[in-house]
Amino acid sequence: MAAMSAADSQESRWGLSLPWWSLAIGVLTTVFLVGLTFALLVLHALTYGFTSVAGLGSVDEPDVGRYELVLAIGIGVNVFGALGLSRLALRTRAAAWPRVLTALLIAAVTGLLATAGMLAVLGIDPRLLVDGV
Repeated sequence: MAAMSAADSQESRWGLSLPWWSLAIGVLTTVFLVGLTFALLVLHALTYGFTSVAGLGSVDEPDVGRYELVLAIGIGVNVFGALGLSRLALRTRAAAWPRVLTALLIAAVTGLLATAGMLAVLGIDPRLLVDGV
């Protein structure tokens, strides 16, 4: 019987490999991205309605198709980024880290990239959100 390495014993204890952990935690970030898209759509619709009624200016009507595209881009970056980074992490020193910790780090990176991509497609500069920090 061959001796198990630290990474193998960690994987057998939790039962899932790193790509599966990344996808499982990626589901949570996908739920966040759906909520963010919905919130942005509602805020756009409220702003459009308020400016139309008050006659304060011109705000374009919300385009639901554009928000669907934004959501598709966000989910694509999140899921495929998580899979790609988890496969890449298996070839680095991160393979010896606990799988859950590595998957959380991957989810944070892909969630941030997906959010920045979504905001960029909507025409919002993501750098302006952290400019004052």
